[in-house]
Amino acid sequence: MLNNKPIWLISYDISCAKRLKKVHRICSSEGWALQKSLFLFCINKAERLLICAKLNEIIDLSEDRLLCIPFSPTDGSFHQGKQEKWLLIHSDPRLEGYIL
Repeated sequence: MLNNKPIWLISYDISCAKRLKKVHRICSSEGWALQKSLFLFCINKAERLLICAKLNEIIDLSEDRLLCIPFSPTDGSFHQGKQEKWLLIHSDPRLEGYIL
């Protein structure tokens, strides 16, 4: 069964340790960590708006940065590295059904 939800990348740069922990906790519970502050989400529009609203309540716009962009791999996209570290080979149930 294919997952019809769009894929989104959310990344952040938070200057305060307390806010950083809160943002990381939300992203960790809702998304799949690619790096320390870069997460992949399989979410529909309503879910994305809710997550971004939660994050916007925490961040300080004068000090922090939050990036939310759609992820749509194109022909020729690839990831080099050890096979077990490839980004699109996963066991995360939130990504079940994606064939990229």
